[in-house]
Amino acid sequence: QCERLRGDMMSKYQMIQATNKNIGAVAAGALLPLGVITRKISDGCTCGQTFQLQTTGADTVVIGEKGYYRIVYSASLEAGAAGAVGLTLLVGGVEAYSVQATAAADGYVNLTLPYVVRAFANCGSLPTNLPLNVQLRLDTTAATAGTGNLIVEKMC
Repeated sequence: QCERLRGDMMSKYQMIQATNKNIGAVAAGALLPLGVITRKISDGCTCGQTFQLQTTGADTVVIGEKGYYRIVYSASLEAGAAGAVGLTLLVGGVEAYSVQATAAADGYVNLTLPYVVRAFANCGSLPTNLPLNVQLRLDTTAATAGTGNLIVEKMC
């Protein structure tokens, strides 16, 4: 079955999925807990032994290999107060992309944050060196509950 997934385009494919079905209270400005790894694919199949995407704690995915990575985070969050609820993708500790939605008090908002990251090989003249931390920060309004799903795919 693994061989069917392999091919020129798929031979370098890697993916990690982390889900959190029970996000508790998160303060504005805090990192979102990513939950547990529910899927992990390396080298075009689930039987690969080498994997360069890892989680280090509850709120970080680490990219350990150069390339382009598609990152998609989707969340359904209950706002603690009426107003804007925002998510910011942090790549290497730097704000890369943000999304926002307006919530009623104690209302839920659905947010999806898509982004493509280029991870450079270790070289002092380039903007980001490996390993590269990927994190999500809750902005503007605190959340009291929610669910989240993160997918990081190595494209090439």
